[in-house]
Amino acid sequence: MVCGLTSCLGSGAAGGLFSSAVQFFAATQCLVGETWPKDSVLQNGSRYDFIIVGAGTAGSALAARLSEVANFSVLLLEAGGDPPIEAIIPAFRETLKASSVDWNFTSVENNITSQALKRGIEQQPRGKMLGGSGSLNHMVYARGFPSDYHEWASIAGETWNWTNVLKYFMKTEHMTDTNIVNNPELMVYHGRGGAIEVSGTNEVMFSIKKFLQAFEELGFKTVPDMTYPNSIGAGCFSHTIRNGERDSSLRALLNNANSTSLHILKDAFVTKIIIENGTAIGIEAVKDDEKFLFYADREVILSAGTFNTPKLLMLSGVGPSEHLRSLGIDVVADLPVGSNLHDHAMVLAFLVADNGTCVSDEAENSMEAIKYLYDRTGFLAKADNMAAYLPLSSSEPTVPEFALYPTCIPQFSPFRSGCLTLGLNEDLCTELHNLNQEYELVTIAAVLLKPKSRGKVELNSINPFDDPLIYAGTFSEEQDLDHFPRLIKMAWSIADTNYFRSKNARVIKPWVEACSNLTESAWIKCMSRAMVTSAWHSVGTAAMGTVVDGDLKVLGINGLRVVDASVMPKIIRGNTNAPVVMIAEIAADLIKEHYSVSRTGTNLNNMTIGNLTASSMPNISQPNINLADVIENNDMINSSLIEVEITNVEIITTTDRQSDIDDTVNVA
Repeated sequence: MVCGLTSCLGSGAAGGLFSSAVQFFAATQCLVGETWPKDSVLQNGSRYDFIIVGAGTAGSALAARLSEVANFSVLLLEAGGDPPIEAIIPAFRETLKASSVDWNFTSVENNITSQALKRGIEQQPRGKMLGGSGSLNHMVYARGFPSDYHEWASIAGETWNWTNVLKYFMKTEHMTDTNIVNNPELMVYHGRGGAIEVSGTNEVMFSIKKFLQAFEELGFKTVPDMTYPNSIGAGCFSHTIRNGERDSSLRALLNNANSTSLHILKDAFVTKIIIENGTAIGIEAVKDDEKFLFYADREVILSAGTFNTPKLLMLSGVGPSEHLRSLGIDVVADLPVGSNLHDHAMVLAFLVADNGTCVSDEAENSMEAIKYLYDRTGFLAKADNMAAYLPLSSSEPTVPEFALYPTCIPQFSPFRSGCLTLGLNEDLCTELHNLNQEYELVTIAAVLLKPKSRGKVELNSINPFDDPLIYAGTFSEEQDLDHFPRLIKMAWSIADTNYFRSKNARVIKPWVEACSNLTESAWIKCMSRAMVTSAWHSVGTAAMGTVVDGDLKVLGINGLRVVDASVMPKIIRGNTNAPVVMIAEIAADLIKEHYSVSRTGTNLNNMTIGNLTASSMPNISQPNINLADVIENNDMINSSLIEVEITNVEIITTTDRQSDIDDTVNVA
């Protein structure tokens, strides 16, 4: 007999109340969602000022910023469609990998590394939907460190130095993590009032607290801000989450773009850049089995990502001449497209511990959905990532070269599916799954942040629908592998700290046939070579200095730029999502300046600041005039800096009360 709702709850007052409550929570699931941009109705052969290929992290931000200019017409094409509801709820981030909204890229087996992974290949999940990988990543807010951008500046010019890129990080950021907001020393490096919220949580998971204690015992300093450039240690990351929902460049920027000159075409697969007489004039695309041609009067901009951007360039004749000619492709520009591929190298270390180590209660977890539906709180609203950064040597104590990312997995968890998604082979996943039936698992991802090894991306064929060939190149430089004995032993040492020792934690050495009968350090190197995988932060395949210049223009081709992670000449020390947004922000300003357009579109002649008008201000023909003295007595503005930079016709504000500035600076 099936027990109906009414018979379960009764027909009295209590039954009515509880029945209403159940119906309320059933209905609220419909409120979890987003109104995504609609497909534009476009005519084949139509023209735009700018065509942007790829509505991922960079493309979404760039399209939104260019659409701020009223006389710019922008076409944004995306190969995927709308993100599913799981892309909104932070805790469901893992469910999107290896799904229909993932490109499901993999590396080419080389019969040397990653042989303990399934088919000897590395998984490379990338988002195939609006928002791209920003719709399925872990939402970790990391920037890299000043030394990363010193390297960029030495290659591509001072646009990319730390001082300048910091301004752009702060421009997009709305920092609300109270661990940072309440610390003036930290807030010097953070923005308020930007489009993307960067939040924290005061409810740190029990296991995270225990990991932080363990790292303290091992000599790591606990730090409140993992992006702080002057100190490294162990700590919790801030995340791009707003009110319990993912806050990507798609949701924060593109979804809020209000311009009739912005046109978006989803499920549109771009197959080629049209290049005539050394100038990019448009693109070819396929949608619903129909071929479309769209033309760009100013620029074609590739934001298709580290794998698809070089693929599209090479299909269009821009790339290594020998490789292109081998496929019968006419060479338009001989450039090292696809080379310089590199990524953070990651090897997993494993511990087992007594049940209860992770302190997870299934009955409590079953209430998390109700919490989330009610007020967007609880476990589903969080991404509680942490790490410990390690320097290479004591001579550079604030420059991390390695990171440890620990995770506690409760007994009887659905670990096997995640293990296979990560790419470990069936035997290893079965071994670990069986251990998880008896113990709780602790995994520590040991990551090399600044690898010297390089791989490449090549075309599989001239068929644009074929995935590119990804030669990961992991550990092609032996010195990268040499670091891992020290790193894995550091991960194992967590088992010797007080709490984990009390839970009988011990090291598990997974069976890797090729690594039997070796000394410990030799075994670690062998195991690391066999189990290494990508940390899913690949960069560099259309790098500044070799493929594009410091303004992100493709060398030797007019009207063609690249704006995505592929332009990074060297990988930064950390997750790459926020730096990609920064690249898009800089690109937007470079483009606006190139076409003599104000970065903000502000007309100074029609500006009022508080009770001041343009006519009553000092002579603003001088660049960088500081208006602080002019408005210091205006109590409507609480500003640490208001500056007019006439060369770019820009208003720069840094304030603790952004809303006051927004209310005070009125543009007619």
